[in-house]
Amino acid sequence: MPFGLLRSATGRLDKVDIALATMGGVVEQQLSDAIAAFERGDAILATDVRDRDLTVDQHERAIEREVIDILEDRRPTGEALRRALTAVKIAAEMERIGDLSKNIAKRTLVLGSIEERDTPTNVVPVVARMGRRALTQFGEGRDSLFQGNATAARAVRDADDQIDELYNSIFREILVGMSQYAAGVLMGTHLVFIAKNFERIGDHATNIAERVHFSLTGHELEDERPKGDVTTNVEAVSAS
Repeated sequence: MPFGLLRSATGRLDKVDIALATMGGVVEQQLSDAIAAFERGDAILATDVRDRDLTVDQHERAIEREVIDILEDRRPTGEALRRALTAVKIAAEMERIGDLSKNIAKRTLVLGSIEERDTPTNVVPVVARMGRRALTQFGEGRDSLFQGNATAARAVRDADDQIDELYNSIFREILVGMSQYAAGVLMGTHLVFIAKNFERIGDHATNIAERVHFSLTGHELEDERPKGDVTTNVEAVSAS
């Protein structure tokens, strides 16, 4: 490729990086606020988090359009091509984290309408702690991209089992509470789904780290990702 075209593609990819950083900040704030709304039972904040999802979607589409234009106009190769493809994939991972944050906010609103809250209310702080761990993992994965640090990206990926272990513990505790208090079954069910959403956010943060590592090195992380989720498969579906 002529140097001028390569330089032009690189300059446009720098703008994509800025767009990714902006989207990452929006998603990080959305997730942080979803955790706070859940922990405090703040319906106003939960509603705001839910309604921000459209903004996240708009960021993803803008990044996707810009990358497609770069691929069509400049036909980058090598590192520039990896950067372009990685940008689209990371934007998609962040969009999914935004969706899961929205789901947490929706379930927070449902929890606020439940009158029988005998149990397992004591689990709420533990689930919130799990959420903060997922938030940290996302932030570290995103930082590894903008710092160009493949070692940090691998460290994020290797820490994936920490959230899984928290989820296993919370899952068991909620099930015990649900078996002891009939009034806590509905609340416990929503708490399980919220915890599962946090676990899935950790997975998407790990995906981001793996994609960063590939973008920087050109090599996939081939060794098996550490996983600690031993519960039955609970789908992180949207609250009704």
